[in-house]
Amino acid sequence: MPDLPDLITTPFRWLGALRHARVFHPDGLLCGGRASVSGDHPLPFRSGPVTVRLSKGIGTPGGLPDIVGVAVRFPAVAPTNAPADAPTPTVTGDTASGAWDLLLAGPAPLSGRLPVPLPATHWAPTAVSSLTPYRYDGELYWIRARIIEPTGPSGLNVEDLAACLRTKKPVVIILEAGFKRFVPLARIELDHVLTGLDIDFDPILHRPDGVEFAPSWLGDLRRRAYRDSRKGRHSVVS
Repeated sequence: MPDLPDLITTPFRWLGALRHARVFHPDGLLCGGRASVSGDHPLPFRSGPVTVRLSKGIGTPGGLPDIVGVAVRFPAVAPTNAPADAPTPTVTGDTASGAWDLLLAGPAPLSGRLPVPLPATHWAPTAVSSLTPYRYDGELYWIRARIIEPTGPSGLNVEDLAACLRTKKPVVIILEAGFKRFVPLARIELDHVLTGLDIDFDPILHRPDGVEFAPSWLGDLRRRAYRDSRKGRHSVVS
């Protein structure tokens, strides 16, 4: 008999197979840009090129309200013995050795409880959050982001967002971390649309050494859910 985690996560495989798409956030825009990381925090981020997917959680049509999703792939942190001129690892593609994938959703206010994402009516300004805290070096951190640009498009339309990037209107995201007091982590500026790529962002597989989800059992449950969703997406339904 399957154990309880399998009973919970197997439906992700079925749904992914039926849709041949992500179970959540099926409608999105893959973008490229750069992150400029602040030095005033202990988390293992580094400045450099990033790949970001902005998406609608449920996949409502057109510009209808939906939950905003922000998936960010940061480059790997260079080893301490790496030469200063070592190249930054690529993050555009589905080879993410050493990279850090963040998956954030919202609006999800943090008020001492688990955040519950709510529908948004526009891309910016909007705040999104990790749905569970991270543990690093014995401390807990929520990670959240504020999309501050572009403020022009009305409604939550993916094509409108793509049009902004194509007309040189960048998407600007401010990333923050903390538990009770939040400090800036990075400023992300996205300036182009990435085409011909389908990246599986996975916050379980792609995270630095020493970074864990809290509590640990929830991390294991998420790992199984992502695994089953991926299997479903790439299977053939007869």
